[in-house]
Amino acid sequence: MKLSMCVIGCGGNAKAVLNDIYDMTDEFELYFASRDINKAREYSELYGGAGFFGSYEEAVRDTRIDAVYISTPHNVHLDNALLAAENSKHILVEKPIARDLDESRRMIDAAKDAGVKLMVAENYRFLPTVQRCKEIIEAGNIGDVRLIQIQAEGYSVPSAWRTSREASGGGVFIDGGIHFVDVMMNLGGFPERLYAAKPPQIHRKIDVEDGIVVTAHLPGGVLGLLNFSRATAVKKQRQWVNVTGSKGYLSFVPYSNEIIFETTEVLRTIRLPEARRGVRGMVREFRDSILEDREPMMNGQEGLRDLAIVLGAYESAERGKQVSISDPV
Repeated sequence: MKLSMCVIGCGGNAKAVLNDIYDMTDEFELYFASRDINKAREYSELYGGAGFFGSYEEAVRDTRIDAVYISTPHNVHLDNALLAAENSKHILVEKPIARDLDESRRMIDAAKDAGVKLMVAENYRFLPTVQRCKEIIEAGNIGDVRLIQIQAEGYSVPSAWRTSREASGGGVFIDGGIHFVDVMMNLGGFPERLYAAKPPQIHRKIDVEDGIVVTAHLPGGVLGLLNFSRATAVKKQRQWVNVTGSKGYLSFVPYSNEIIFETTEVLRTIRLPEARRGVRGMVREFRDSILEDREPMMNGQEGLRDLAIVLGAYESAERGKQVSISDPV
């Protein structure tokens, strides 16, 4: 059965997702909505859409639409989600779920009251490397986890609404770094304490941070180290995840199709399916959760937990000291 889904907001982020899913015609029928009807028409023609709308309100009131994919600036996630819930549309919303915990909880409550599914579009949760790494950890193949190290560096200058702390809820960490927060939490659990610091600012003409380093105390004494930067002078973005256990070691690049598994006696490469950025698995999980009437794997509560970690890191960096955080779920 196909899911009829309308893309709310026809910008660059939506295009990145659509480039991975446009050919899933047996599973999705796509519609497009924008405040600029010409842009909605353009996207519909480009991606083989079934129709388009010049307003979000018109889109969610259309009886042909089962669900929406919200790909709009962070400051309007709440308004867009409430509009969808009021019209009984299932909701797939870009990360972060919202700018703060209050907005997030209002979205979760609205979806629950309307009887619709709410899922956060966190594609890293669906990467083959991350999923297989978690399976290896849970099987005990590297013993007890001791350390999770994540490095994600590149060079790009935030633009438009992303330069506004009010619109985005923060800077590069809440926008792009939250992917790696989800990887750390997914593999190691929700942290008990955080210490974060921001390196000297390179992008001085913007009002938001361009990098942050976080040390997280995860359950069982596991340490998490996360360095996220959009101001590292490199030509090509670099990402890697290393997991150290008492009996072994795992290393991978998130978007790759392999994991390096190593012990004192073994060194081998585990081959995996093509990643495709995890997007196809993400939207398929959204569709299946609706058809099977169950909670999606990356539900609103999981998005709330990711956001709580990001906000905890911001608090620590502002205060210049370690902070304790509580699991909001």
